[in-house]
Amino acid sequence: MKELYKELKAYGKIRVGIVGCGLMGSHLLAQLNKLDHFIPVAIASRRIESIQKACQEAGIDQAGIKICHDLEEAKKYIAHGYLVATTDNQLLTDLDLDCLVDATGNTVAGAEISLAALKKGIHLVSLNVEMDVLIGPYLRKIARENRVVYTGTYGDEPGSIQELYEFCSFVGLEVIALGKGKNNPLNRHVTQEEVREEALEKGLSPRMLTSFVDGTNTMIELNCVCNATGFLPDIDGCHGLKANPENLVDFFGPDKKIKKTGVVDFVHGMAPGVFAIVKGQDAMMDKELQFLKMGKGPYYTIFRPYHLTSIETPISIAKAVIRQEESLLSTDLVAQTVALAKRDLDPGQSLGGIGSNQVYGLLTSASRAQEENLVPIGLLTEKAHLKDKVSKDQPLTFDQVELEDTLLYRIHQEM
Repeated sequence: MKELYKELKAYGKIRVGIVGCGLMGSHLLAQLNKLDHFIPVAIASRRIESIQKACQEAGIDQAGIKICHDLEEAKKYIAHGYLVATTDNQLLTDLDLDCLVDATGNTVAGAEISLAALKKGIHLVSLNVEMDVLIGPYLRKIARENRVVYTGTYGDEPGSIQELYEFCSFVGLEVIALGKGKNNPLNRHVTQEEVREEALEKGLSPRMLTSFVDGTNTMIELNCVCNATGFLPDIDGCHGLKANPENLVDFFGPDKKIKKTGVVDFVHGMAPGVFAIVKGQDAMMDKELQFLKMGKGPYYTIFRPYHLTSIETPISIAKAVIRQEESLLSTDLVAQTVALAKRDLDPGQSLGGIGSNQVYGLLTSASRAQEENLVPIGLLTEKAHLKDKVSKDQPLTFDQVELEDTLLYRIHQEM
């Protein structure tokens, strides 16, 4: 990190644009505004009021903000030191940026933003794991063709898990399993109305909290880990273990609950945090691990009891811009998070997608999803409709759904 900071000082100011002004986007704006060597020059959101509120909370003087939807005007304002605020996402992809951060969490918007930025030679750091699990490998290919970086971010749970995986692999530990703690009790059929009060208390949208409670968010995060490492869930949807850092290892082994290796799962009782279940490479390493009180072996738990979400994103921005390094990347679509009905659904029903009252996401292998023609939940939008009746807890197939014709959908179908 010391060397990276030296390189950052030598580079000068990194010009950053942010798309999305929810929890992650607004917090990142505040952080970058106070960090040396980073300049947030433009931010886009669906509502200007959201940007104004974020700027106020970040201590950014309203006099230093210019609302603008014209490219030439935006360039002039930035040249004079103003922060440009806009509702036009694509405007940011036409600006002279070093890096664009996608903090939308919207799969359709994320695909459009990412593709446009990469083709114009702008590095792209994505907090939009929902979009990444659908077309991440494609965007990586486009980035390399244009000599820029497309990457996920440190701090988000997939990025933190990837750091653990790389560390363990580098020192010669065999990685048996990877995973994360789950903050909320799991209720696959929860509705936005049931969590609305709690969501507003936490400063979240009811849709976002719904996606946390129904498990879709966890499935998508582990999906990202699968696409980066080649791991898969032991069973569809994972086991959802109840454990703590001391006894988690007891669930893994040839005669234990999870017999396979190269698996992902989530744990109730270890949130926040991410983990790796590992095995020493030989008797000498086992002896040292036991001396260090890591357990009795042959498996051990490596547990990181935190992940700092967007607080760690500046590291990913700096590595992308200065070193052209990826923090987290999907190399292949190994897994898919497919849509299942939360209740009996009738023809004509609008499906809503992630965080809706109609469907939840379940992690499975990409091979099963392809063989059974299952629909990834991230492809569902408010304009997607059901063509046939689907029973509660049954997966949706492409034959049963009329999808919106989006850039995201077209790219996904071509992969």
